[in-house]
Amino acid sequence: MSMFGGKKNDPLEPGKSERENNEGGRGDGTGDPNKPTPTRIAIWIIVGGVGLYLVGSGIFGILTH
Repeated sequence: MSMFGGKKNDPLEPGKSERENNEGGRGDGTGDPNKPTPTRIAIWIIVGGVGLYLVGSGIFGILTH
């Protein structure tokens, strides 16, 4: 990113360490910035499980009451 709008890549892009800029990805060595991290996948699985429990218990409560 250049302050004057040039197309040259900035070696120290804001928000990234020098290692992340060299790897071209998230910093875990994969080089694919669109792939979700394992932590994000785990969070979505946990949130999905809680949501499924709430929906299931709500349906169960409606049917039994």
